[in-house]
Amino acid sequence: MKRLTILFFTCLMALNASSAIKIEEEEEAPADTSQLLKDYLHAIDSLAMERDSLNTVTTSSTPNPYYYQLLSHPTLYSSPLHQMMGQTNTSSQDLQLQRLFESRKMLSMLYIEAPWLVTQTESDIMAQTAIRSDVHDMLQSSDKLSDKVAAATLAPNMDEPVEVITRRPNFWKFSGSSALQFMQSWFSDNWYQGGEKNYMCNLDITLHANYDDQRKIKWENTLDIQLGFQTTESDKNRTFRPNHNLLRYTFNGGYKAWKNWYYSLQVILKTQIAPTYQKNSDKITSEFLSPLEVTVAPGMKYEIKWGKKKKFTGQLNVAPLAMHIIYVKDDDLVKNYGIEEGKNQKTTFGPNITLNTNWPITKQINWRSRMYWMSNFDYNIWEWENTIDFNVSKLITTTLYLYPRFDNSNEKYKDNSRFNTYMMFKEWLSIGLKYNF
Repeated sequence: MKRLTILFFTCLMALNASSAIKIEEEEEAPADTSQLLKDYLHAIDSLAMERDSLNTVTTSSTPNPYYYQLLSHPTLYSSPLHQMMGQTNTSSQDLQLQRLFESRKMLSMLYIEAPWLVTQTESDIMAQTAIRSDVHDMLQSSDKLSDKVAAATLAPNMDEPVEVITRRPNFWKFSGSSALQFMQSWFSDNWYQGGEKNYMCNLDITLHANYDDQRKIKWENTLDIQLGFQTTESDKNRTFRPNHNLLRYTFNGGYKAWKNWYYSLQVILKTQIAPTYQKNSDKITSEFLSPLEVTVAPGMKYEIKWGKKKKFTGQLNVAPLAMHIIYVKDDDLVKNYGIEEGKNQKTTFGPNITLNTNWPITKQINWRSRMYWMSNFDYNIWEWENTIDFNVSKLITTTLYLYPRFDNSNEKYKDNSRFNTYMMFKEWLSIGLKYNF
């Protein structure tokens, strides 16, 4: 630094040789010094005006640190010398850098025009003592800030007692769906294949109440209500006949064994809501609690989650030995369900498999399926319910219902061993309203 300072002053002495001769001859140094001071103050005012024009964003009442070199005692700083002798780019758009460039420019003019006003260097300032005489020790990284402050407590200071309320998470989830479907068909009296015009209306309600503690226990409850009627001209005793008639409650409790497998207990109760009659007769063929089918199936349950986004979901329940109970309230209907005369119920044991799936194929198409198989090693009951919803909008839906069923447990089928007498099928296509909640 000292060498740089000597070199700089040597250059200044060479540049100001002519002015120094004039000063010695005319002996008017005090007058020139006064003029230089006026020029210096004028430059400071110009710089202040430049600062005000640049600083148009925000204003602050605190001193601006970018001007401390100009407003403090005249000092020889290294930064103006580097800017003056080097190739510093002063065309930056940053306002703070522009202020620094202008400040160093003014200091450079002071060093050239009035070097005798500079009475100290930057090294002299750095060698001076601290501003505060009571601060001498430097804070080391090994020191703890907790040792530098007074002891304090984190306990809250409250005059009133605090009541702590613990809220348990709600593991229950309630949901459901409801749909009201309509269908109409009409045939002229001379239609070559024959036919019977009719109107159909179906109500389908599904309610879910499921418990899941996110660890081991799952408890699922499902209530299905399906009731539909259609008009029939061939039945002279009544105008409407039920074509969709189901009331079913399904309980499925599971305790997690490993991964997607659960120890499970499934209970299914199924009956119908409205009575059905023989055509053109008042004889009842089935009614509420006639029959009532109860299936108790302890076994294992597998949670299904397939696909890239796990959209295909479902449950597979396998019970090697399940109990199947058929109860008939009406004594006249006992024989229709293989129950001995004088009794109202029949209990059998055998394997049981139930598969429930749901597959949102697209945003507009959703396929729900339920497959059920029960056997007692003498007869078999197999049914497969398929409900395919085509969502036209949030409320309007077209529904395709496919329901194949195989049942050789009924007494009226025992005299005929042909397979097609045991196989049944129901299908309907309708449009209506649907609401999920």
